[in-house]
Amino acid sequence: MNKKVVKLLNSYTKKKETEKKVLSDESRVSRKRTLLFGSIMLVIAGILLAIALHQNHQNSYLEEELAVNEEQLDNKITEAKDLEQKIKQLNDDDYIMRIARSEFFLSEEGEIVFNLSDDNNDEPVTEESGAGE
Repeated sequence: MNKKVVKLLNSYTKKKETEKKVLSDESRVSRKRTLLFGSIMLVIAGILLAIALHQNHQNSYLEEELAVNEEQLDNKITEAKDLEQKIKQLNDDDYIMRIARSEFFLSEEGEIVFNLSDDNNDEPVTEESGAGE
């Protein structure tokens, strides 16, 4: 029952065998090329991924630094506005007089200054001497 197949050695079979061999060689070369280009693409994709991750990290660091700098800028702007307000107040004679009276206990003519130390009120109490008294 075991029959052996005998190959015919004619031009047709030789032609088919060479075609088969050429196709297998081309297939092997094609697989090698695909593997080579696929590897190159994977390496390029890996490099691009590493660059993207590094850039993402750098962006988050710069965003944090920007937030800190914006907060400092807001503080400086607020401080500048406060200083401008203080300059306006220091150019006002009434304000200067109030400060001089409360801090240095200066009084006008006829006033008697009593210094009462009270925790709730730090300004000295002044009593004006009237003409009717």
